[in-house]
Amino acid sequence: MIKKTTAMEMEIFRHGELLGLRTRDQRTFGFHADTMEVAALAPQAWTALRSLQSSSGPVLSGAVVSKEELEALSELKLWEQERAGAAPSISKLREPAIRSITINVAQVCNLACSYCAAGGDGTYGSNVKTPDLEKTQGLLTQLLSKVPAGEKFVVTFLGGEPLLHPHILRSIERHAKLVTAGKGVSLRFDIVTNGTLVTPEAAEMLASMNANVTISIDGHPDDNDKARVTKSGKGSSALVLKGLEELLKVHDRLGSLTAGAVFGKHGLNIVRAWEFLAEYPFDSMKFDFAAEADDEEASKAYAKGIAEVADLAYARGGENELRRLHVFDHLFRALDDRARIENHCLAGKNHLQLDTDGRLTACQWFVGQKDEALGSTDHAELSLKNPVLQGFSSPLIEKHGCGTCWARHICGGGCMHVNKVKNGNKHKVDHAFCERTRTIIAKGIERYAESRYTHDRRDDGDTSEIH
Repeated sequence: MIKKTTAMEMEIFRHGELLGLRTRDQRTFGFHADTMEVAALAPQAWTALRSLQSSSGPVLSGAVVSKEELEALSELKLWEQERAGAAPSISKLREPAIRSITINVAQVCNLACSYCAAGGDGTYGSNVKTPDLEKTQGLLTQLLSKVPAGEKFVVTFLGGEPLLHPHILRSIERHAKLVTAGKGVSLRFDIVTNGTLVTPEAAEMLASMNANVTISIDGHPDDNDKARVTKSGKGSSALVLKGLEELLKVHDRLGSLTAGAVFGKHGLNIVRAWEFLAEYPFDSMKFDFAAEADDEEASKAYAKGIAEVADLAYARGGENELRRLHVFDHLFRALDDRARIENHCLAGKNHLQLDTDGRLTACQWFVGQKDEALGSTDHAELSLKNPVLQGFSSPLIEKHGCGTCWARHICGGGCMHVNKVKNGNKHKVDHAFCERTRTIIAKGIERYAESRYTHDRRDDGDTSEIH
């Protein structure tokens, strides 16, 4: 199939496991969907690869074929037949090995964002505003006692707004450190905050924890203030930027500082968001899409915006600037390591979510959904004896039927939350998600290839080019 992606003005077609890409300035690349290899294609190789699309055979009928094209065709056929073997990531799960938990520190929020997926007020529909600290610490003790020496465990603080109760963060941190003292377990603390409550004291606390901080801001204040408002309806940007100032003062002692922006039907000014946020020294910028019913047009616009930002970021600062965008850093890492991803996330495999009611789910967006409950701090069967956990045991690319998608080992099967929002079934794929993901990945492959071949090298020393 040959098509043009209008978001990128790029010609893309596929033959078996090979993807051909030609950019608007006529540079040509190939990508092997199974081995994760990227190669620059010489003109004769591009012509040969396109000829494989012909219904009359591997060489276009009546065409004059050069020796070089025949040689390239032979190389391409051999390349397409290569297979990587078993993927190095998690395959069929024998038992969950929990190495990460997200804790709703405060299941209430001081903002009222228009697109809030947590009940509109951060509560997920619950009347319990904070967790039972004793029971939460008991669950942490149970989980941390099973982590072998030399491995890492991540505790993420979420809400609502977690900084409504900073003393809970500090208590959980101290407890986790006490439980793991002398056991060789590496602890990491993450937090997602709207930034409006970041005082000098809160910033110092996060710095002392070496926390990875994600501050939620949807770009330029004119756009951010339309959706991210206070309870009184006022824009939150001034408060967020004041909190950001405090975080920047301790930036060198944080694990990382990320800007988290959300786009969708409520707002799609992605380029202006990047132009605004890129002026701050964020280590990373995470631009997410808020899935809703009938979001197909917004999804296309989002993918186009991300592709445009990729070009702008690369023009501004090459690979380093592009990789400040989380989605492209993730892609570059996967391609550098040729690490085939089988799971879009590890919900139910190595990750759990704990809400303020003491209930466990596999994903933060499943909070409050009875059919997704895994147990509670009072009783949780965290093995495959748990029928709900059994549903997470298979790789998502297998569970979601992604075997023929060329982007499967980068996407990892798609988001279960998005599937459920769109289709009512977490394992029924949302085709709008698939399309925007493929569009963004194709743009990333283009920039990856340009970065590697412009410098005539790859990180593994391979300068593969098919002539």
